[in-house]
Amino acid sequence: MNRIDHVIWDWNGTLVDDARLCVNIVNGILSEMCMPKVSLEFYRDNFSFPVRSYYEKIGLPTEEASYREISGKFISEYRKLRRSCNLQENARAVIMGLAEAGIGQSILSAGKLSDLTTFVGEFGLSGQIAPVTGVSNIHAAGKKDISQAHLAQVGHDPSNVLLVGDTAHDEEVSIHLGIQCLLFTGGHNSVKVLEGCESDLIDDLRQVLFHVID
Repeated sequence: MNRIDHVIWDWNGTLVDDARLCVNIVNGILSEMCMPKVSLEFYRDNFSFPVRSYYEKIGLPTEEASYREISGKFISEYRKLRRSCNLQENARAVIMGLAEAGIGQSILSAGKLSDLTTFVGEFGLSGQIAPVTGVSNIHAAGKKDISQAHLAQVGHDPSNVLLVGDTAHDEEVSIHLGIQCLLFTGGHNSVKVLEGCESDLIDDLRQVLFHVID
């Protein structure tokens, strides 16, 4: 692994532990529609981007009007319940450790930017992590389309940039950008899914420090 000058963090599932909340919210929507709920294990084995493809897999309607309505319900509930989620174990210590070592950090997320900025600020991380890049809507289509502009804003040689995420989509983004990648197994995709990726897997965010700081 080349020297790392900058770490791009994914947010949901990587820095914030919110997979169970996401499952609970979608299960509420499924119950309203008299459809069977899903387990956290099923979710982590099947979640993917765009989120519309996951919804289709569990039987939710995905035509435009229905998808917009479901997305609106989801984000409304997430906004109400987000404070029930904590940062992933060791996340804050790793962020502070990287900052102390002079390693730049940013966030690249498929979440809506205005929400993302609020959430990051609520955890008191705005001073350590910038820029924060998200999308302009709530439809969670993925982040490949916004990733090039984010990397340009970061301003480092791609070979010296590391993306830390928790889904197969994060590896897709890293390949698209030509940057290094670590995948955290405690988020929205299971080990079973992530083992199909080429990137190294970590089960503790402190392992980021071991990869980045000599």
